[in-house]
Formats: sequence, C-alpha cells, structure tokens
Amino acid sequence: MIKTGYHRKASLAPQNGVSLIELLVSLVISLVIALAAAAAYLGTRATATAMSNVAGMNETGKLALDMVGRDLQMAGFFPAIVQSPTSDQYAGGFSNTKNIAMAAYSQGLFGCDGGLFNPTTGACPSPTAGAPDSVVVNYFAKAELDATTFVSGFDCLRANVSADPSNVIQAAAGRPLYVSNRFGLTNTTYTKPGPGGTTQTITTKSLACNGNGKAAEDTVYQPIFEGVEDMTLAYGVHGGTGGLSPQTYYTATEVAALPTIGGMTGWQRVTAVRICVLTRSPDSIRTQDKAGSLRTYTNCRGASVTYAATDRSLYKRFERVFAIRNNLTGTY
Repeated sequence: MIKTGYHRKASLAPQNGVSLIELLVSLVISLVIALAAAAAYLGTRATATAMSNVAGMNETGKLALDMVGRDLQMAGFFPAIVQSPTSDQYAGGFSNTKNIAMAAYSQGLFGCDGGLFNPTTGACPSPTAGAPDSVVVNYFAKAELDATTFVSGFDCLRANVSADPSNVIQAAAGRPLYVSNRFGLTNTTYTKPGPGGTTQTITTKSLACNGNGKAAEDTVYQPIFEGVEDMTLAYGVHGGTGGLSPQTYYTATEVAALPTIGGMTGWQRVTAVRICVLTRSPDSIRTQDKAGSLRTYTNCRGASVTYAATDRSLYKRFERVFAIRNNLTGTY
C-alpha cells in the first residue's frame, strides 16, 4: 500500500531564560550607571551651591562697603553753598544740635574700637580684642528738599529724622536737619531652604544700622546684610596745617587721644577712612583639609588665620578707602 502523506513533529528552538550570571552582570552595570549619575548630580549641586555662596559673599562685601562708604562720604556735610570763615561749619567746626552732652555728636565722625556704639549713652564700650569696630556718621540734610527724591532727611533705615526731638527745633527755625547713622555688626540667626525640602538654621553676624529717625534713642541695631563676620575701620588724619591729605591712619582710640591742632581735634582732622569687612559663606563649600595641612585666610587685621579642622566655610576680605567731606574748609 502506498502512503499518501505523513505527519512530522515540528522542531522547536530551545528557549532558555537569563542565567544568574547575566542577571548579576546587568544589575552591576545598572548600579554603576546609577552611582555615576548620582555622583554627577551631587557634584553639580555642590558646584552650584559653592558658586551661589561665592556670588553672595561678593555681593554682600561690595554692598556693605558701598552702604557704609556712601554715608562716610557725607560725614560733616552741611548744605550751604557758601561757608563763611566765621561760621561754626567752617575750618573744622561742627554744630552739635543733637546733644551737646555727648561728644560723639560734636563732629561729623566718631568711632569705637572692638565694640558697638551705644546711642543712648553716646559712648563706646570697653574694647574687646578682635571684636568688630563700629562708626557714627553725622551730617545735616536740607529740610526743604524732597526726601523721596534726594534721600535727604532719612536715616539709614529710611526713617524720617524729623522724628528726632532735636530736629523739631531745627525744622521750626528753618535750619537743616541733623542726621546720625551708626553702623556695626550684630549676631543674627535665620533659616534658609536646605536639601530635600528641609530648612537650615544659619548663625552669623550682620552689618546693622541704628539711625536717629525716631522719637527716642535706643540700642537696637537693625541687620541689613547677613554674613559679615568682621569689620574694622582706620581713620586718616591730616596734620592740621597745610594740606588736608591724610598723613597717618589711626584706630578710633588713637584718634580720640590726638591733640587739638589749629583749633581742630583729631576727629575733625579725619579726611579719609579705610574700611574692611570680612564675609563668610553660609554653607560648608570647601573640601575638607588634609590632616596637618589646614588652609589659611587673611582677616581684616592683616593676620593669617588657620581654618579650624571642622570649619568648611569660606571667608573673603573686602577693603576700600573713602575720602570724606568732614569739615571742608573751602569756600565755593
């Protein structure tokens, strides 16, 4: 018999699963890629944080110098086009219309070494070695000028100095208003956003100001710029005879001890001020120092300071010299 057809079992290719070795290799590769991505992200974030901190430090240092310097340049200013040789605003004279019992207001400039000026007593505390300095800047503002446009008649906190009781008499007599701004550093604590939606508590010092735009003096200094760790001032004094160029720079204590020359005290002979501020980063942005090889920075006193082993902050010094109007002797 002839067979007309037949059935043959189909040949199937073997189907094997992923071996354990292949699975482990793929997991390792995936883990390496994930770790590399995480390291790249963390490095990018650390770089961005460091750059943001450095930019903030630069901005704080420059703005702090600009603010204090702008006021220093007004020290002793009296808004008169022509000054008479017999005027008490001429040749070093300064009219203390605020409080004649307090020497700090008897000239355009007054300073404290290693301490914060007390506006209620008009005096400096006993100097503390290494502590920040403070400065008092006094000048007159033209009452009839538009305060909003010319920033005349406002103190450093944008408070109108007409609130000062001593200026009530000035305004009634049509005389310029007395402006007194005091700058120093205060301890400040604030919070900022942290990683993962957390918050960080930052403890630092801030450039702060106390102005006389109030009915009664107080000792409250309002923080303006955070992250200013130190501030020092040196005062350039001219010799009292001849030119007005500063001959020597002194501390506030040394200026107060200078003799009266040509009818002018040491403070009345200050024609330049050198100011230095030291800023500090709010975050730990430095790489950890190698044991036994700690890095250093230069502070506002010109000393080289070694970083503490646990301190990974960054410090930066800013310094500038300002020529000031203090008791100009010219006639214009």
